[in-house]
Amino acid sequence: MPVLTQAQLLQGWEGAAGQGPVARAVALAAAAGGGSIAEAGELPLGARDALLVGLRAACFRGDVECLADCPGCGAELEVAVPLSDLRRPGGGADGTGEGEVCADGRRVRFRALTSRDVLAVAPGGSASSDARRRLVVRCVLAVDGEPVDGEALGAEALGAEASGGAAPDHPGLTDEVLAAVAAALPSVDPGADIRLDLTCAVCGHAWAAPFDVPAHVWADVDACARGLLADVHALARAYGWREEDVLALSAARRRYYLEAIGT
Repeated sequence: MPVLTQAQLLQGWEGAAGQGPVARAVALAAAAGGGSIAEAGELPLGARDALLVGLRAACFRGDVECLADCPGCGAELEVAVPLSDLRRPGGGADGTGEGEVCADGRRVRFRALTSRDVLAVAPGGSASSDARRRLVVRCVLAVDGEPVDGEALGAEALGAEASGGAAPDHPGLTDEVLAAVAAALPSVDPGADIRLDLTCAVCGHAWAAPFDVPAHVWADVDACARGLLADVHALARAYGWREEDVLALSAARRRYYLEAIGT
């Protein structure tokens, strides 16, 4: 993707600031070239995160620096993650972003999850078992060849739960079937669940650590945006320049002016 200008990065930051983690990831994906907010929300989670990795690569240099706690001895490790480790193929084996499982005597066709699914089921990031079940139900497309409106079923279940009633369901979507669908979701969208193979330098314990792409990209964008705004504030106060005047300066010239005013 093309490098965002500093003004575009600030615009993307402003659109994402103050939102929850999922809505924030969608806003950043839209700023990174994923179309409108609505279009970015319809992308499979892996495709959304691939846009964020692309934004990180285009706008910032170097590896992603993060911390990880060893589950073996509890040591805190500093980890430098190359961006190449965060890129995953997408679309599943047939390139459609859809897959099929057979479980409990049923054949179920399903699709990859999207940000819109997550926002519809758990806008605050709830990880309850009911929320996870509704999320899996939403991605079901067909049972035994018969089309199923999984999104409608998920919405009805959410409404029934809110009113204290019994949740409507499809007779073919047993717990065993939904567990099989959930287990198969990474096969159609590998980029939605990135795990890094780490080894503790203290005790030698090896494990697969989950990596939250949106959270780490947002941390870099947020730090950069706040730094830019601090520069704008200092130079606007000293010279009366507008924000666009400050952002139009090269990094070297801006640094000179900041040094000249003792910042």
